[in-house]
Amino acid sequence: MGQVLERAIFLLVRILLFFIPIILLPYTSELFEFNKIVAVYILTSLIVAAWLAKMLLAKKIIFRRTILDIPLLLFLFSQLVSTIFSFDARTSFLGYYSRFNGGLASSISCSLLYWAWVSNIDAKKTLSALRFLLVSAFLVSVYGILEHFGIDKDIWVQDVAQRVFSTLGQPNWLAAWLVALIPLTWAFILKEKGKKVWFFLALSVIFFLTLLFTKSRSGLIGFAAASLAFWPFVYWGSRKKSQGVKGFVKKFVGINSLFLILVVTIGTPWSPNIFKIVRGQATLPQLSFQGPALEVGGTDSGKIRKIVWRGAIEIWKHYPLFGTGVETFAYSYYNYRPIEHNLVSEWDFLYNKAHNEYLNFLATTGTFGTATYLILIGFSVAAILAKKKILNIALLSGYISLLVTNFFGFSVVPTALEFFLFPAIAIAISSGKPDTEKSITARLNTSQKAGLLVLLGISGYLLISIFRYWYADTLFAQGKTLNDKGGYVNARQALVKAVKLSPHESIFWDELSQSTTGIAVALSEAKEDTKAGEFALEAIKESSKGVSLSPKNVNLKRNATTMYIKLSPIEPGYLQDAIAIINESLALAPTDAKLVYNLGLTYLRTGEEEEALLQFEKAIAMKPNYRDARLAYALTLADKGQKQKAIEEFGYILTRIDPNDSIVQAELEKLTKKSP
Repeated sequence: MGQVLERAIFLLVRILLFFIPIILLPYTSELFEFNKIVAVYILTSLIVAAWLAKMLLAKKIIFRRTILDIPLLLFLFSQLVSTIFSFDARTSFLGYYSRFNGGLASSISCSLLYWAWVSNIDAKKTLSALRFLLVSAFLVSVYGILEHFGIDKDIWVQDVAQRVFSTLGQPNWLAAWLVALIPLTWAFILKEKGKKVWFFLALSVIFFLTLLFTKSRSGLIGFAAASLAFWPFVYWGSRKKSQGVKGFVKKFVGINSLFLILVVTIGTPWSPNIFKIVRGQATLPQLSFQGPALEVGGTDSGKIRKIVWRGAIEIWKHYPLFGTGVETFAYSYYNYRPIEHNLVSEWDFLYNKAHNEYLNFLATTGTFGTATYLILIGFSVAAILAKKKILNIALLSGYISLLVTNFFGFSVVPTALEFFLFPAIAIAISSGKPDTEKSITARLNTSQKAGLLVLLGISGYLLISIFRYWYADTLFAQGKTLNDKGGYVNARQALVKAVKLSPHESIFWDELSQSTTGIAVALSEAKEDTKAGEFALEAIKESSKGVSLSPKNVNLKRNATTMYIKLSPIEPGYLQDAIAIINESLALAPTDAKLVYNLGLTYLRTGEEEEALLQFEKAIAMKPNYRDARLAYALTLADKGQKQKAIEEFGYILTRIDPNDSIVQAELEKLTKKSP
């Protein structure tokens, strides 16, 4: 039985390494990260259950003490404390919805996987598991290369042929994950002989080619850091061996010559390829990918990054000890968002991460959380370097690349696994077989049987809870899709089921209220006033439930504002509720120009033109190039007979914002014709 459990743990570890990078499903609200984190929760539960069962059968604690035990416990304690004092405890536990990785639950899972690995997986099994990881990376890379040539270009909104993301969902995430693995291929090239060398060389080239196709600047910087860490270390070690330097130089030149050829042929975000140079088209490639510039590497990303980082530091200054709560950046950033953010191209994007892992920890977990995270990094480096074997050097190089890519971004499920498991792998390949019980008696006593039954019950409960969490999201995704298409009745049916399965998920209630609002509006338009009023009250109740579950979530309040405005034809008094909730939002997001603009529009709907003008002026002061706010301001001025000021505002839009704005041109022409 003990051997069966050992084999089960080893099988589950290989499944973890192989399938987590690959898995994605189209049935959920987020195709990539959500399914990966759910798979991590399931596999962690099974691995830990098998490990505990093994202890019960052996009648002893099977746990290998390592250098990372105390740092990991300190880190988890800091995350727990930050969760307890969090703006939003559920977000801190499960992660921000749509990001998922980084919450307390994911940190606990990754830590348990670390301890399970070092306590159950020996060096031989570790090397076998690494090969499973590299095969998975090979499949992910091949798909990424095929993406570059258009295999799935009609499936995605993004221009995936220009910047591939394969099964990881975003080019920078794919790049960060692959860069951490590339040094392992170098280690095997230097370590192996014969045909195996060519196999690992091919892997290295395929991984690097995929990296180039991501056009990820942070990924390439991480690759440079990994190279600078790996090759000098290996060179120093090769000096002690006869013919070592000669063999090293031969393979070093061969590998890096291939990389150089690929760089010249494919190009990088900083350099055109050789074919464009020959044709005289030596311009830098234009990166195009839907989403925030910080995430996709678009124009002015450096400028935006500085603004977001400044906001993160301001959060830390106000919550220096424990931060605002694990993974609550989306809520806290609004309050300390620099007003200059209104002037960048992605001014109205939601930033749910600081786009710097270290500043993200500083803002959300404070000095305590960040200190324990840095301590964990330091001890992880020490654990990897405990032995100077070539695989340890490769793991260290990959680990360093993660530290670099995380400086410009943030960890996701596959890279988080690398962060926690690279030290475990290094310890396993550098140590003897874990101290496990060889002989386990076939007959179980009563306490063992009782323990196994309790373990089975707890594991079953966990697995059912994880499935409910996943299934509720599929219902949420179904309802959201139907809402977007106007199928409010069917959407509501799906979303009612979702909130029954997961009653504490605020965005489920919010989406449900949108379905109910759509039904109420449709009934009102059909002159069924009584039913419309009933559904309107239900929509308000559902929206209020969502807001109460996550009171710092500005987006929920935005949606509540939209709801009240849509329901105002049923009951005009709802416009005053809309004004009240916008003011609540502004208390949380005082530099958000769009909120101020929407407040002005709502005052217009209530006939309070003077107050509307005041809000439009505030929005314009926050964002001078705010075309919509200036247009609304000008139109309101014109309605009040202040034609000259209105003409000046129209002129500002045409001269400073968009000279081809046909709507403004028409309004200006109409106004000037009326002018004496």
